[in-house]
Amino acid sequence: MKDEKNKEKLEEVEEIQEPEEKSDEVEELKQRAEEFENNYKRALADYQNLQKRVSEEKSEWIQSANKDLLLRLLPVLDTLMLAEKHLQDQGLTVSINHFLDTLKAEGVTRIKTTGEDFNPHLMECVTTEQGEEGKVLEELRAGYMLYDKVLRPAQVKVGKE
Repeated sequence: MKDEKNKEKLEEVEEIQEPEEKSDEVEELKQRAEEFENNYKRALADYQNLQKRVSEEKSEWIQSANKDLLLRLLPVLDTLMLAEKHLQDQGLTVSINHFLDTLKAEGVTRIKTTGEDFNPHLMECVTTEQGEEGKVLEELRAGYMLYDKVLRPAQVKVGKE
């Protein structure tokens, strides 16, 4: 009988301990679930950052490839502009404007120089001449930007007092 009473008491104690153990297990499972959720969120954020970085790099590669081609085409444009200056031909003017429009569609814009303050980031001073200090007096070769980067700096004549 004593053994039976002891067994009953032991079972009661186990029953009392079980909910506490279950509560500990539940807490542990909640923590693990929270940890898995945090890991999932981090992995998802990392993946999204990777997608964004790959997209930006791809765009830069395309621009870089275009840059080489554009740099080879700009001397042709320079020659056409020089010919226009001397010939005053209407057909040549239309062709140059079409060329410039095509470049603009590819993200190439001409750097404004004449009458502007000299900017060493956008311009290259080839010579100086008597004139207003730091102002561009004449553009000797046009400069161009590819989106927000200098494709080719403008060569200019800058004034000095």
